[in-house]
Amino acid sequence: MNEILDMMSDDATWWVNGKPHLSAISGLRTKEEMRPVFNDLFAFFDGRLAMQLKSSIAEGDIVAAEARSLGETRSGKIYENEYHILFRIRDGKIAEVREYTDLLHTAEVMNG
Repeated sequence: MNEILDMMSDDATWWVNGKPHLSAISGLRTKEEMRPVFNDLFAFFDGRLAMQLKSSIAEGDIVAAEARSLGETRSGKIYENEYHILFRIRDGKIAEVREYTDLLHTAEVMNG
């Protein structure tokens, strides 16, 4: 978790698709607001959440990545999700993240 935050600029933001009133993980957060989100997320899994990069493309200060996650929750449920993540890089650090993912699957596994 600290590795992710260490790659981000101090003023970085992380946005997740969806409506914040419908999904607790949706919306825009600062780097520091992401720390408890990551802590809660990683505590939910038994071990780690593996991320597989499927494809990526870069142009200028933008990197677009298609990824897939796989993890097992402490309750034994399998979490396997798809992502499209847009990164904006500034001075060698991640300045902005825009994450698009299947929030219905997230809710099904984490709340169901």
